[in-house]
Amino acid sequence: MLDLFARVLLAVVFLAAVAGKVRTRQGFAEFRDSIAAITPWLPARPLAVVILAGEAVAVVLLAVPGTGLGYALAVALLAMFCGGIALAMQSRKAVRCKCFGAGGDVLGPKHLARNGLLIAVAVAGAFVTPPASWEEPLTLLTIAVVLLAVVVALHVLFTYGLVARVRELQERSGPPRNQNLPQPGRVIPSFAVADTDGVLFTEADLDGPVQVGFFSVGCGPCRSLTDALLADPPAARFVSVVDGDPTDPEATQRLVDKVSGLGRVAVVGTDDPVLSAFDVMAFPTLIYTHGGVVTASGIKLSDFTDVTAVPAPVA
Repeated sequence: MLDLFARVLLAVVFLAAVAGKVRTRQGFAEFRDSIAAITPWLPARPLAVVILAGEAVAVVLLAVPGTGLGYALAVALLAMFCGGIALAMQSRKAVRCKCFGAGGDVLGPKHLARNGLLIAVAVAGAFVTPPASWEEPLTLLTIAVVLLAVVVALHVLFTYGLVARVRELQERSGPPRNQNLPQPGRVIPSFAVADTDGVLFTEADLDGPVQVGFFSVGCGPCRSLTDALLADPPAARFVSVVDGDPTDPEATQRLVDKVSGLGRVAVVGTDDPVLSAFDVMAFPTLIYTHGGVVTASGIKLSDFTDVTAVPAPVA
């Protein structure tokens, strides 16, 4: 009975972890970013994929009775997670737990205790694992329960993916949802913010066509937008305004270094007046201006398919 309890508990935990990471792009992106924050010297994306695959394989192996392979893989993964948590605590980085996808609390002792308890369950289950006997009803029941859990999880993931796809198609076919974006025709008021070179960026610099991008540390959509901009650099002058994270200066610097390839960069705080000047309420926000007047705004490059049709303001 202890073996069955341990297998089902661990399988459910790892299944929930896999589901949380693959349910949305943001969930996997935030998990990858948490790895990059803890171990910046390792390739974050490949390591995230390996961990995700390991968790999925652990679920399958835990469904096989009479073998300790599932327990062994579970202990290895949990021990690795404990090591990552210890590194985050030692470096005093405010890294949030992304084991189950987006969200989560800052990694700390309670996460070590949770993983330690799961390791204890895995070790106990491994020591009491009975030899496999395909004729025993309990063995068949174990397989049926775990396989049923896997099928249900796959069904849930498929449903989430289908719903996300339907919402995406609805957003594309419906009217643009720009209520929280600065509207075309808005005149940018006076502002001043120093860029990373110490030079002031003010409304006087908006004397012609200028694109201004607002990005935040740890923002998954910001990463997608900056990747797209770097892949197809804008022709107009570009200024990046980065909402830095005082608790994670390394992540802030990585984002600054990335967007510096687009043009000038200014690092600001959450309540900086420049955000109010441009009427920015969320990240990312990309604004096209001409002569100090907003001509278009959006959160992704596809929002600007008709930007060439937007007339420049008349002096």
